[in-house]
Amino acid sequence: MTAQAKTESADLPAAPPTPVDASGQPSFGAYAGECRDLSFAQLDGPWARGPLWRIFHAKRWHFVSIAGPRVVTAFAVVDVGYAANAFVYLFDRDAKLLVADLSLLGLPGLMGRVADRAVEGARTTWSGGGLKLSLERGAAGWQLSARGPGGLEIDASLEDSAAPTLCAIAPIERGVANCTHKTACLTARGVARVGGRRYDLDGHSGLVDHTHGLLARDTTWRWASASRADLAFNVVQGFNGPVENVIWHEGRIHPVGAVEMVYDATTPLGAWRLRSHDGALDLTFRPEGERRQNKDLIFAKSRYLQPIGSFAGTLRLPGGEITVTDLAGVTEDHTARW
Repeated sequence: MTAQAKTESADLPAAPPTPVDASGQPSFGAYAGECRDLSFAQLDGPWARGPLWRIFHAKRWHFVSIAGPRVVTAFAVVDVGYAANAFVYLFDRDAKLLVADLSLLGLPGLMGRVADRAVEGARTTWSGGGLKLSLERGAAGWQLSARGPGGLEIDASLEDSAAPTLCAIAPIERGVANCTHKTACLTARGVARVGGRRYDLDGHSGLVDHTHGLLARDTTWRWASASRADLAFNVVQGFNGPVENVIWHEGRIHPVGAVEMVYDATTPLGAWRLRSHDGALDLTFRPEGERRQNKDLIFAKSRYLQPIGSFAGTLRLPGGEITVTDLAGVTEDHTARW
């Protein structure tokens, strides 16, 4: 299905060609489809800021996950301007065990390269520290591969579906703007191996997140997402706010209001409650495991917790109510000074 056809199936306006309009202001809002040019070079007036400020506040990352009945696996490459980070993990849902978990720091451009676009031709790579990652978008979807210590191997394709990509352009307090693209309901095919064990990824679903923004020095969010062939959602509390809150269902995309995510931080493997103010989303997330990472580089700090598990509850859409059971996905509590 073509990008234009997918845009026409959406309940959002088509994405603009760039996140900045002809007057030099960010085109804030939620859209269907992708911006073809993600540069913020056209910003003008109070939005422009100086070149040095941009160097230290431009952040970009590319994240991909595959989730389903057997495993949840994900990797990402992050470029914060002065440094790059990559991570990869694989969680065995039957064993309730993180069987692979690796995170590395390096130099942007030299070790990590994050795609400058989300459309066909996008390519993100990492090579260093014994880890190689690749995520590339072709005409029919995404190809991804990972090679790492412990015999980690992931080779998979994510086939495009009828569900349109979400493009969200959000104002950033003490920053300027952020443009994120979320693509969900992708059909996964492939295999993952680690420690001599093979995991079949067929029957699982993929989600891809490409984000590029001029962000604040301090950033905090709670985020949750899950995806299967006919149903997915992406919601955040803080950071971009409700502009990126959506539900995908049977090829259509539905905006969701502001969401509150509540959990007991002293027991992160306890239940999370997710409720939107407009009543569209009411879910309970039950973690089966977690991935966490805390880094303190003096000039930069990061506290990251990502429980892995499943969602259950109710989604209320214009066409009726959907009961959700065992929808594999993740939540996240993240605080960064970068």
